[in-house]
Formats: sequence, structure tokens, C-alpha cells
Amino acid sequence: MAYEHVPVLIVGGGTVGLSTAVALARHGVRSLVVERRATTSIHPRATGVQPPAREFFRAMGLEERMREASAELAPSMSKINVSPSLADSDLAAAPRFPTPPLDVLEVTRRISPTDIGPCSQDQIDRMLVAAAADRGVEVQFSTELESLTQDDSGVTVTLLNNETGERRDVRAGYVVGADGASSRTRRSLGLTMSGLDKLGEPMINMMFRADLSDLVAGNEFAFAEIRTGEIEGILLTINNKDRWVFHFTYDADKESLEDYPPERCAEIVRKVVGRPDLEVEVLARLAWQMSARVVDKLRVGRVLMAGDAAHTIPPVGAFGMSTGIGDAYNLSWKLAMVINGEAGPGLLDTYDQERLPIAQFTCEQARLRFRFMELHWDNSPEGEAEKAKLRIADPLVTGFGFQYTRGAVIDAREELPSLEDVEQNLDGSPGSRLPHVWVERKGEKVSTLDLAGAGFALLLGPNAAGWRQAADRLNSELPVTVYRLGPDGDVKDADDKVIEQVGITAEGAVLVRPDNFVAWRSTGAQQDAGERLAGVLNGLLDRSDAGAAASA
Repeated sequence: MAYEHVPVLIVGGGTVGLSTAVALARHGVRSLVVERRATTSIHPRATGVQPPAREFFRAMGLEERMREASAELAPSMSKINVSPSLADSDLAAAPRFPTPPLDVLEVTRRISPTDIGPCSQDQIDRMLVAAAADRGVEVQFSTELESLTQDDSGVTVTLLNNETGERRDVRAGYVVGADGASSRTRRSLGLTMSGLDKLGEPMINMMFRADLSDLVAGNEFAFAEIRTGEIEGILLTINNKDRWVFHFTYDADKESLEDYPPERCAEIVRKVVGRPDLEVEVLARLAWQMSARVVDKLRVGRVLMAGDAAHTIPPVGAFGMSTGIGDAYNLSWKLAMVINGEAGPGLLDTYDQERLPIAQFTCEQARLRFRFMELHWDNSPEGEAEKAKLRIADPLVTGFGFQYTRGAVIDAREELPSLEDVEQNLDGSPGSRLPHVWVERKGEKVSTLDLAGAGFALLLGPNAAGWRQAADRLNSELPVTVYRLGPDGDVKDADDKVIEQVGITAEGAVLVRPDNFVAWRSTGAQQDAGERLAGVLNGLLDRSDAGAAASA
């Protein structure tokens, strides 16, 4: 049988699937994305975008597009409580809870070249579709996975066009399952999930169009908790003008989505807004149930799971989308190096070793924040002390202050220094995200997070000549971009801040992965620098000549 061949087939054209495709294209790997819907989702879903996700978009060259996509929601950085309705409340006087807290914003600006800010997920998906097209990625809508079988050399997939009924067979080197919480990819592999299927009450997500610009202008909010005495729910803004989402609970034992037709939903909107004659167009309705579940394995042979297909994270804290994008960032460079012959297939085992514990940690942190919701909004010293007692981590620690303890890292520490202070964790230790410092390269101001690019980077102290020579000898078989730090180096930084923050001496070296995590470091010089560096890279990448030096 003649098959259509593709290096990577991505099942699911949402945020995570599209992010994976864009990241693979950055590494020169062709992928095919299939999505069962006719277009990207119109539902905004998440609006909170954590700094790690923005760092990913920056690395992909999409920072300006992301800024444009975020423009409408830029003023929406607080939560308010409203009763009995939006129109009957003084929004200017309503108590506001910053989202995120102001201290989180301040720390973010120190530790990241990006910022925190909302952006509706439908806008992000449209941006990613355009970016994928620019990079030659084929995205096929109205196409779903029908069956999947694999062998030692690849995966055979039957795809169904759900508009025409046409079937076609595709032979892929690897498959990424990013097809959402009800993932058919996951079910076809027989994978199970652990955790809580039902968290909180079932809800209806109602997306509607109504002009509320005169009500909120100058008093924008990210979301409002509204209690009318009859209805309780959460109103989220999508553009601060005429696109909104209202979430409210319903009794799933007695009711269904069919009991809430558009006319009834429009009346609910008029009541929570407080305008009986308001023109309301209900655009979409979804029934949903919050859950906290993580798949038991991320890899089965040549199929790897990512995003909501691998973990459903409660929305409190807005960690879900960013965690899925972290999956894409981690997986893409590993797939690319295996496909391009730069690494052995064992490198893909490290995807499960690294990302599964992070999914479990993040899911548990979001669940704790949901369980102790009052503490989520309490940033007083007493509230912070109670969070520490309950081991509720600072949101920045959850977002990117975590630690890979196993996988494509050497000499990683087993425990985080702090659950409260992200800056203690970002100290250059193997398995942690490289510390951000503004530096000068070729006369331009850049972040240390801009140095790795699509490959590995070796950051050297100003006197680390031995490590530079070792890297130069390796460059013929595995390119590693080398940067010498210091006033006369390739990268200039004020007062040796980079050397201090990554924890090395003037003779030391830090190896940075393509996803900006530290793979290995040597605090000082070594006599056998060439052998050591070769052993490190061979061990990290599962290359056939990996030797004992990697674990020395």
C-alpha cells in the first residue's frame, strides 16, 4: 500500500498542537497537523498567559504578534466582586484583586524578558495558525484520527475527513497526541489517567456578544464574580467591548445543556448585567466539568502525549495552557534531534521523565488553590504563611521555578530550594530554567534566554579557554554555540551578573538546552575538558559513543 509520509503527525490543532508544529519547524522538521473541527475554536477558553508561555513565543519569533493579540485585554488585570448586577454596581469603587498580584509582576520583570498579561486563547490559536503557515506547516481542519497502529519504524494512521467522509492513510515517524481532554489518541493507546474526574460543580460556559463598553470603560477587569441572589457566576472579558463569557453552575443530575437554549441564556445575561432590554447574541454554549487528572505515561513507543490530552489542570492560577506549551517546547527539540540523527531514540524517554512530574506538580498546585480558594486571593503576610504551611507554591515557582530532577540533565538536585521564592530556584543549577540577565551581544541588548536559539549554547567564564577548545573540537559533529562572558567576550554583561547568577567561576561553563533549561555545568576548569564535554553531550543525547565520562 502507498502511504503519505510525514516525519511528525500532530493530532490536534489547538494551542499545544500548533505550538509543537511551529517549534518543530524552527528545528527544520516538517509536520502535519490535523484538527477535527472546521477551524480554530471560537471559544477563548483560557485568558491567563504565564511568563513561560510568553518566553516560548519570544523564542519562536512571535513576541510582537503576541503583543498585538494581547492588546485588547491589556487593561484587564484584576478580579472584582459584583452584586446584584454589573449595571447596579459602582465598578470604580469595587474592591479589586490584582491578577496577578503586584509583587508577582515586579518579580516577573526581574527574572524574565517578558511579562504577565492576559490574551484570549482563540486569538493565540489564530496567531499560531498564521505562524505555522509562514513556516510551511500543513494544517488540515475537519480531519480526525480514526485509527492508529505502530511498529518499530513508524506509525500508521487512518485519517477521516468528517466533511467528505474520505479516508486516507498516513505513515508518520512519530505522532504527537494533542487532541484535548477527551483525546482519541490517548484512548487508542489504552492510556489511563490518575486524579479527580470531578472537581467542583458542573458548569455551563456561555459565550455571547453584547455591547458593555459604556459600563466597563476605564474600569476594566479580567473577570467579575456576580451574585444576583438568583444567579451566581463568573463574567470574563474577551475584548472589553462586546465579547464576553459567563460561567455558571447547573444541576447536572436534573438538567442538561439542552435546558439552556440561547433564549434562556440571553435572559441570564440580562439579569447579571442588569439591563432588561440589552441586545444579546449567544454565540456558543458548552457544558464542562473541572477535573484534575494526569496521564500515567506520556510516551508509548513512537506516540507522545501533550497538553490537555496528557493533563487536565484546574483553571485556578491559569497554569493549564502554559503547561501544555511547556510540553511543546520540551518535546520539539528532542524529536528534532532524534529525527535529524543528532541524538539516539533514548532522548525521547526524557520527555516523560521530565514533563510527567511537572504535570503532576502543577495539577496538584492548581487543585490546592481551588480547595483553598480564599488563600488564592489572599496576599497578606498571614495568607502567605498559611500557603507555606499547606505547601502552596508561589505562582512563579509553579510556572517556571520548577526543577527537572531526571532526564536530559546531569547532576540535577533532587529538591527545590524554595516553594516561595522563585529567584532562589533560578540559580543555574542543572534542570532549572537558565537565569535571565540583560546582556550585550554584537552591540544589541538581548536576554541570556536569547542565546541558545534552536540549538545548545555553552556559556563560558572569561578565563575558560579549556572549555572553548573542547567545544571547538566537537562542533564538526554537533554544533554548540559558544559564548565567552565578560567585558572582552562574545557576550558583555555588567558586573559579571551572568557568571554570578549561573553559579560558575571565571573558568566555569554552563550548557544550555534549546528550551533554555540548564543541562549541565562545571563551576570551574577541568584538565580533561574535551573528554568531559564529549561525554556530557553523548550522555544527554543518547549517542552511541556515550561513555562513563557523562556520569563521572
